[in-house]
Amino acid sequence: MADYNSDEERFTAIADFLKRNKNTILVTLAAIALIAVTSLSINAYQAKQNDQAAELYDMWFAGMAEENVNLEKTSSTYNQLQNNFSKTGYAGLARLIKASQFARDGEMNDSLIEFQELLNTTSGLFGNDVLNSLARVNIARIEISNQNFASALEALESFNSESEHSMVYEIRGDALSGLGKTKLALDQYNFALQNMTDESQKSLLNIKINQLAQ
Repeated sequence: MADYNSDEERFTAIADFLKRNKNTILVTLAAIALIAVTSLSINAYQAKQNDQAAELYDMWFAGMAEENVNLEKTSSTYNQLQNNFSKTGYAGLARLIKASQFARDGEMNDSLIEFQELLNTTSGLFGNDVLNSLARVNIARIEISNQNFASALEALESFNSESEHSMVYEIRGDALSGLGKTKLALDQYNFALQNMTDESQKSLLNIKINQLAQ
């Protein structure tokens, strides 16, 4: 580290450094300014997107809750939400609700389509991990009900084996059982048991294990 005998020498050294590195400093400052402006612009854009999506979601949800649902109006609002703001949490939540309603009504193919769309829009760098996981779990369940066991396993592939919920292990066990892979299915069921805390769920899973082990 250099020693300076006076403030004048220190000032001269700083001025010399700035002169020698002027271009580098200017480029660095410009880059920082650009990043700051871009970040602010993105945040402002996302906030505006969320506000507009929230309005459409509220309109759609209120319409669906009415005693006499105006299907044409609610469908139009839903399509606007999905077409213009598909990456927002409001659009994802609306799609999750609609897909679940189709499943409750027994319209499994329509439900599967909605869950697959939810999976697509919530995947990637700026996706939504929670909604993405819910989409995968429900896709796997529907595929199992359709006896598409390999497709069910494919839907669950991205889950981290070290941090899975017991439900994921159980569903994977169901799919493996459907494929006739009894040993692997039992392994998954036992993993599920180890992660379960609800006794009624454990009882139901033990029934599956006993039936498969016979």
